[in-house]
Amino acid sequence: MTLAIHIDGPAGAPPLVFLHAIATSAALWRPQVDQLSQRFRVVRVDLPGHGASALLPEGAGFADYADAVAETLSTHGIDRFSLVGMSFGAMVAMRVALRHATRVERLVLACCAARTPPPVAAMWHERIAMVEREGIETQVETSLDRWFTPDFAAASPQTLDWVRGMIRQTPAAGFVAAARIIATLDHMALLPKLAMPCLVLAGAEDKAAAPAMMQDFAAHIPTARFATLPAAHLANVEAPGAFGETIARFVEGQ
Repeated sequence: MTLAIHIDGPAGAPPLVFLHAIATSAALWRPQVDQLSQRFRVVRVDLPGHGASALLPEGAGFADYADAVAETLSTHGIDRFSLVGMSFGAMVAMRVALRHATRVERLVLACCAARTPPPVAAMWHERIAMVEREGIETQVETSLDRWFTPDFAAASPQTLDWVRGMIRQTPAAGFVAAARIIATLDHMALLPKLAMPCLVLAGAEDKAAAPAMMQDFAAHIPTARFATLPAAHLANVEAPGAFGETIARFVEGQ
């Protein structure tokens, strides 16, 4: 299955592929498009059930999402690339890097977990039940509260309206499918197999993916370096300039 894809930047530039958070879409990366498309071929993918991409068959897991991403890139002639994932997109990116290791040159895992402990899995099942019962609107304000610091939220109402719109546009079925596999997440035993250069990037004030937790799983990746940005969960939105510059330096080997 191929997914919706959005490509910006010079045709001959190094491909830089972006995978977004749950309940958003490829549009999440708009703050980085103009910034990075001068020197990179910026490739943004709508994950299954999000944006313009259809759902995968029922029961699909992380491996299926990863293979759909890899197949989509192949369809567009993108064979070797650096890969950036945010939150749920980073969970998928881990599997892309494991299943298609020869294609991934460098890997960035931003604001994510590598394992979902039972209490957090129970929370995800509660969110699934809410969406199935009452729709995606149940996730809008609670997600914004988790994703941004209070100061940023208060100072950036237009930005929050933009993200609010992305959540509302997410099909309930797409959210539920992604949330179900997040509840099963356990990549910890696979992390030592990641061999490409890896940057684990945390939001210093992220309560959804705490920096200490991210630093702990980064220690299981032999090639990883760890860094933080002054932001909460959606660090690419709250600190867009620093996020893009950090990614660019890493991908260029600095």
